[in-house]
Amino acid sequence: MNTSMNTVDEALASSSPSTVLAGAWEALDLGARVADAVTWDGTGDELLALTAAQSCSAARSLLPLPEHGRPLPLEASEIQYGPSGLTPYADLLDRAHRALADLAGQDAQLSEAAEHAATAARALAAVREP
Repeated sequence: MNTSMNTVDEALASSSPSTVLAGAWEALDLGARVADAVTWDGTGDELLALTAAQSCSAARSLLPLPEHGRPLPLEASEIQYGPSGLTPYADLLDRAHRALADLAGQDAQLSEAAEHAATAARALAAVREP
């Protein structure tokens, strides 16, 4: 996991709801960009990659925009090939799912965002499975 992903991971573990929401937004943004990149690289199941990208976008649309920051950097060369190459990104989406679920309580919109994040994590994790 790179430094930027560590920062998002810390935000997801924060006790501040606004920090958790911003971290989840960033994790979902990164997940969507990774899924978009692998949709077209021919190294896995394109439909699962597309599902992951759409689920990330759906979840992110339910969250408030972060007040600060900029998108995490992502170079296509950073995405490792092979079955475990997407694991760090799928794991980050899973942590975003858990953080949103913990924050949701009675909030239906956050619960829905958490479910989309879970779908994205599962789909991205399965893109390159044999």
